[in-house]
Amino acid sequence: MDSKKQNSEPLILLKIQTKQGVLFNDRVKAITSFNEKGIFDVLPQHENFISVIKDKIIIHTTDGKDKEMKIDNGVLKVHENEAHIFLGLTEANV
Repeated sequence: MDSKKQNSEPLILLKIQTKQGVLFNDRVKAITSFNEKGIFDVLPQHENFISVIKDKIIIHTTDGKDKEMKIDNGVLKVHENEAHIFLGLTEANV
């Protein structure tokens, strides 16, 4: 009867990809990362923005666990409750 109420926790779609393919694609509670100003969180319904990120990404999953992914750098784009992270963009062959 109230099954919708149990699943009403706000989530954000996170997609992490490299040139080789998609590493992660699921709804999450939040995302934590670092940019030139320090640590920050992206929560559901976050303002639209784009940032260069570094060091690591912490994915706060729906089961209450945190998944940590070490990175050199990447680009995080948040738009309309979706977060897209692009990794490995600096490996240009010139």
